Amino acid sequence: MNQEKPLDKEVLQWARTLRQQGLGDFFIPILDILQVWGFLGSQLLWMFAPFFNNHSLTLIAEALEQPETLQLLQQYLMEGES
Repeated sequence: MNQEKPLDKEVLQWARTLRQQGLGDFFIPILDILQVWGFLGSQLLWMFAPFFNNHSLTLIAEALEQPETLQLLQQYLMEGES
């Protein structure tokens, strides 16, 4: 049984947007780096979050804290190539 988390829908939309912009191939290797350094990046985003009332910023920070979310985005991008 595969339960979809609310963030999964956002990740799928991000993958679609990146592919539509022609950036899917570019982001696949970058996601490997973000899986290692993502937590640090998320902490920076959380520091700036009070200055921006932006739901997307919160979602990105949450995604960076969860390597499995970045792996899911990478998977969605690779599936779009085939």
